Amino acid sequence: MSLFAVVLATLIAGCSSHSVPTQQSSSLPVITSLKTISDMTEVGFEWLPVNDENVIGYELYRKDNKTGKFKAVAQIKDRFTTHHVDSGLEPETTYVYQLRTYSKEHISDSGESVSVMTRPLYASVPFIQAIAGLPGRVKLIWRPHPDTSVVSYIIKRADVGSEKFSQIAHVKGRLNAEYIDTSVKHGKGYLYAVFVVNGSGVVSKSSEIVKAVTKELP
Repeated sequence: MSLFAVVLATLIAGCSSHSVPTQQSSSLPVITSLKTISDMTEVGFEWLPVNDENVIGYELYRKDNKTGKFKAVAQIKDRFTTHHVDSGLEPETTYVYQLRTYSKEHISDSGESVSVMTRPLYASVPFIQAIAGLPGRVKLIWRPHPDTSVVSYIIKRADVGSEKFSQIAHVKGRLNAEYIDTSVKHGKGYLYAVFVVNGSGVVSKSSEIVKAVTKELP
């Protein structure tokens, strides 16, 4: 092995995360001041730092809603840290958490659990209209979403009778409020729905579904 490879392996080994001990100890402090704030897909945590010099970090546990068992979801490696965010969650869902302290040899008892519900998905645009009877196209207009975190709109379409929607466009910009669909056939009915996307990539509920029939060929 080359000298460079040896040095690289040493650096990687030195930077690798150490595992949290599994043996519990009642002598380690438990967290009793865990505060939460929720968004649609995230939960933020805040707690008071512990003064025990034996503590080197924290481990966050989340209860699995299917199995009912707690599972570690984050390792916080500095005991002076007092904030963390758990992301990738489902909207309008209740989650239960525990935060434990750990030392080099032990992990604390579970302490108290906190329950928090993520916020529901916001509604889509408050108004949408499909302008029908145009040659070879359908024009959609909507009212821009009032939430300033919105960055774009997803347009979905289905054939009348099938009700199977698929995405046909992604319109960027909160203030953009129009889309013209030219990938349609003459004399055919279509259904449209608009979905809102915020800066975090979260997609809203569907708008009202509107119908349009294109103009027949002369």
